[in-house]
Amino acid sequence: MIDLRAMFARLSLFDDGGLLAELQVTPTWIDQIRDKQLGDKSLGLQFRQVESDSTFDFRLNKDRVLCFRGRVYVQNDSNMRLSILREAHSSSYATHPDGNKMYWDLRELYWWLDLKRKVMDFVACCLTC
Repeated sequence: MIDLRAMFARLSLFDDGGLLAELQVTPTWIDQIRDKQLGDKSLGLQFRQVESDSTFDFRLNKDRVLCFRGRVYVQNDSNMRLSILREAHSSSYATHPDGNKMYWDLRELYWWLDLKRKVMDFVACCLTC
């Protein structure tokens, strides 16, 4: 039980001796993306447009992250983008999807310039694939 508490799990004990463990996952990418966006002076215009409600392309989501047409806007941060690509393609939860599948999955959530090309290049360099 101590290990579960260390992983931010909530434990509930019941009268019948049952145990319910609920694991809370923290979306660290969202936090990192938001922090980078807030520190990026080049996004000042987009934030001002959102505040004045003078743009249809940019909005803030429920996590206060800048989104472009409903998708999380990922700035030109190669480390952040590479982490997203790795997780979507090579993590234990992914099954090495081909470039098209991976692109369509990622474009549901994220937006950055040349996303499709970056996905295709990443998959083309995968030694497993």
